Amino acid sequence: MRIEVLDEIPEDPELRRRWNALAQRMERPEVFYTYDWAIAVQRAYRDSLAPLVFLAYEGDLLVGAAALAGKKTGNREVVFLAGSTADYCDFLSDPGQRSDFVEAVLCELKRRKARKVVFANLPADSCSLAAISRGASHSRYYLHSRLAYLCARVVLQSGEERAALKQSVVTKKKLRRYLGELAKLGPVSIPHDKRWELIEPILQSFISAHVARFLETGRISNLIRAERRTFLYELARELSRSGWITVSRLLVGENAAAWNYGFEFGGSWFWYQPTVNSRYEDFSPGYCLLSKIVEAACDRPDLDVVDLGLGAEGYKERFATANRRTLYCELNGSLPNHLRTVARQCAAEVAKASPRIEKWSRGLLARIARLRARLRDPGVWGLLAWSVRRIWASLFAFDEVLFFEGDVEDQGAENSGTTLGPLNSDLLGASALAYADDAATLEYLVRSSPRLRTGQARGFALPTAGQTPVHFCWAKDFEGFEMAELGRTLHAPAKDAVMIFDCYTPPSARGHGFFATAISALANQLRSEGKAPWIFAAATNLASLQGIEKAGFTYKFSLWRKRILFIYEGKGSVFSPKIENAARSVPVP
Repeated sequence: MRIEVLDEIPEDPELRRRWNALAQRMERPEVFYTYDWAIAVQRAYRDSLAPLVFLAYEGDLLVGAAALAGKKTGNREVVFLAGSTADYCDFLSDPGQRSDFVEAVLCELKRRKARKVVFANLPADSCSLAAISRGASHSRYYLHSRLAYLCARVVLQSGEERAALKQSVVTKKKLRRYLGELAKLGPVSIPHDKRWELIEPILQSFISAHVARFLETGRISNLIRAERRTFLYELARELSRSGWITVSRLLVGENAAAWNYGFEFGGSWFWYQPTVNSRYEDFSPGYCLLSKIVEAACDRPDLDVVDLGLGAEGYKERFATANRRTLYCELNGSLPNHLRTVARQCAAEVAKASPRIEKWSRGLLARIARLRARLRDPGVWGLLAWSVRRIWASLFAFDEVLFFEGDVEDQGAENSGTTLGPLNSDLLGASALAYADDAATLEYLVRSSPRLRTGQARGFALPTAGQTPVHFCWAKDFEGFEMAELGRTLHAPAKDAVMIFDCYTPPSARGHGFFATAISALANQLRSEGKAPWIFAAATNLASLQGIEKAGFTYKFSLWRKRILFIYEGKGSVFSPKIENAARSVPVP
């Protein structure tokens, strides 16, 4: 067996043909093992991964392939090239040659002084596991493996069992009810697109919906990263050449209610990256789409499994008839590092056994991460100064908030070239994509999304001519407003009072007066609805106070809270005409 090591995958049609033929001869063929998948990862992640490709030959015959990669950070760690994108990763070869191939790869990695090797998402039923164990011993690596995921699967058996499975799916009352309700909104259809010219136009809407859906659940989609989006485009283009990609949609009229970016390969229909349109979430469109995919698969003799992939989402268990385990295998070149890995795993198992311990552990790790970040930016002296300020503020503090009423129209909005509009899930997702590299803005969008989902407040966005939002703000009834800054609930000066709050301009858009433009436009809109617009700002936030004054708001009163050694003063007072009249005499800072 001759081993050839490459630092990139060649764009070679003949290698593609041989590599894919090898993938199709695996014990369980998977689309993740193909040349098409590997080349798509290489193109998309070339800035962060350095490919390390092992090809094994006997004469001119390709008998083995392993697509690995190093991180471009110089830490001498090697991983599967597709480890962050593929649900299953493996060494490609005939089972009888697997042990020799894996041992040759590990020996070469040892020769290259790779300190750590990680094989993530390795199927537990693969013969590579035994080969890695033997190869690690020969190469003097210390091996530790653990369960990574349980992948739910719908296994399609004989004709009678398929018919019974199909009947159990199509007769579910829940499915019939939801499809019936969707049909009232428009004709329901489920296209399964496999050609690139049909897939390319719908990818952007799929990506935007995926990002927006994750924000609504308080998470950040992996599609927020440009590399991941590029990967999906490259992968779809490559796999469409062989008909291995299947992008499924549940359409209601012309509108997509659910998507699945999936694959058909080696007898498997893969549920890889689904998402739903939140406007239809009351009808469980994702559940409906998966049900119709399982139903269609039952009628396909060329398919023997619908693989639901990584993740333990509850809806998968309602369909699954079996599970497939994947493993996380870590090989360390030094015994101390190996022992640390084992110790971390044991600690993680203990934490998982107790939700309280797990929650405490996650909180501790988060605090440590924040401490490291703070150390990294201002250094030790900066951290010390910050700590002193925090301690002093926790013992002695005076918080004052100023309140303003918007009683002057048409201020601050002229010549802005922008129009304030309602914030919706589509615009929220587009905003996340526009500010993907802005951690502060992403944090704001995640914090805001539950409000939008539950309707607790009305959201607004100020977009540029290119439709990129440059300011966000919210409006909610003044009565009962929870004032976190003062730890109190407010009472309105009038029944039609509305509070403008949580205004935010992304850092890259600051300095252009968008705050004043947005709140002025919102105040005018609220007044046109017969409402009295109000806004507040901390007395120390001079930039906000200037913007509020520019927008035409008038100062009315202030509320304060003083803290001395954890004892509060002023917290118990509430709004009243007396407080307002007294406060009118307080000058605006």
